[in-house]
Amino acid sequence: MDLSRKSFVTATSLGLLAPLTRADAAPSGSQQGALHFHVLSEHEYDRDAMLAALNSSKTHKQLFLSTTPLLIAGYASLYMHMQNSMNAFEFSFGEGAGSLAVLGIVSGPSVVYALNDAMWTKYGFGAALHLAPTNVYYQAHHLDENGSPDDPNAVYQDWSAQAVLRRGGRFMVCHNAMTYLATLVAPSHGVAVQAVLSEFEHNVQPGFLVVPAAVGAMQLGLEHGWCPYEVI
Repeated sequence: MDLSRKSFVTATSLGLLAPLTRADAAPSGSQQGALHFHVLSEHEYDRDAMLAALNSSKTHKQLFLSTTPLLIAGYASLYMHMQNSMNAFEFSFGEGAGSLAVLGIVSGPSVVYALNDAMWTKYGFGAALHLAPTNVYYQAHHLDENGSPDDPNAVYQDWSAQAVLRRGGRFMVCHNAMTYLATLVAPSHGVAVQAVLSEFEHNVQPGFLVVPAAVGAMQLGLEHGWCPYEVI
């Protein structure tokens, strides 16, 4: 299972998401099959797009894993780390623009970063995870690539997913983790888990590619020469 190291404790300990009972946390007997992760076939996700992203020809390739949606001064730590690394390679190390390929993989509670405002509003992710009411972390405010790296109105100082995407970054989101999140929110909304999961699948932000398992994508990344940086 591709969950956070705390198995979504952050989310499940709050009332807006269905809490895990002691029995839920340690399934046995008839409960053993209660949590079901559909194993995606090669035709149920964009396998070619995943492999194309991993097959980057750039010399420098850095992979960022985020399982907990941490903030730094109100900004998503994941995007800030990715931007800072690209800035270092482009402006500090003398490697040039676009010299570093960056790939963010979200799993655990961080999968909410991949979902749009409609999902945040409907399921209360902001309140549950101590984040903004909507996914403000995705939207860029400055995408100008002509400014200096220190210009606060240039893309280099914009700590958003869109800014990372504008500079050629990629994102992947774990389908298993989205499934588990659906199992948490479905009971409190009186709907089937599959219905919630289907909603999630149809409300993924542009630029986020759904992959079967974050752990598998991480391994493929390593085998394709990507160096991991765990944002957590």
